[in-house]
Amino acid sequence: MSARFPRTRRQSGFSLIETILVIVLLGVAVAGMAAMFINNISKSHEPYLRQRALVVATAFMDEIMHKRWDDYSPLGGGCVNTGSVLCSSGPAAAGIGSEEPLRPDWDDIDDFNAISNQSPPQDASGSVMPGYAGFTVSVSVSQPGAWNGVPATDVKRIDVQVSSNNGETLSLSAYRVNF
Repeated sequence: MSARFPRTRRQSGFSLIETILVIVLLGVAVAGMAAMFINNISKSHEPYLRQRALVVATAFMDEIMHKRWDDYSPLGGGCVNTGSVLCSSGPAAAGIGSEEPLRPDWDDIDDFNAISNQSPPQDASGSVMPGYAGFTVSVSVSQPGAWNGVPATDVKRIDVQVSSNNGETLSLSAYRVNF
């Protein structure tokens, strides 16, 4: 009698090498996606801090823009005498300076020129703005020159810079004219 060997059936499916290769490729893909995810999470607070810095800068700019142009500007509006053709009558201009020492007394835009690296920021009453520890505010008021056809003596530029506690600085600028 001859020894008979059973016939082996051809099996279909994945070989061990194919399975290992798929596992390795999936591992590399998941590792890459995890690295991107971790990178995004580590920077997710930056837009929030930028938005908070913008809130502070806008609050300062709004407060400044609602003040008089000069210490001697009429309360209801109008110009002071800067010697220009546009504003040749009225009281003489005081010039840029910080005349009132206390924040609640600041009545014109020049007074804000005194704010330099104020941390934490203070509101209009001089109280610390809660929740803004680590933020720094600086304000500069200058007369840069003629602007949009308005003589240099009748123009003031206001620059507000706010730095958040991650080191990013946001700047707002506005011009105010003597009218």
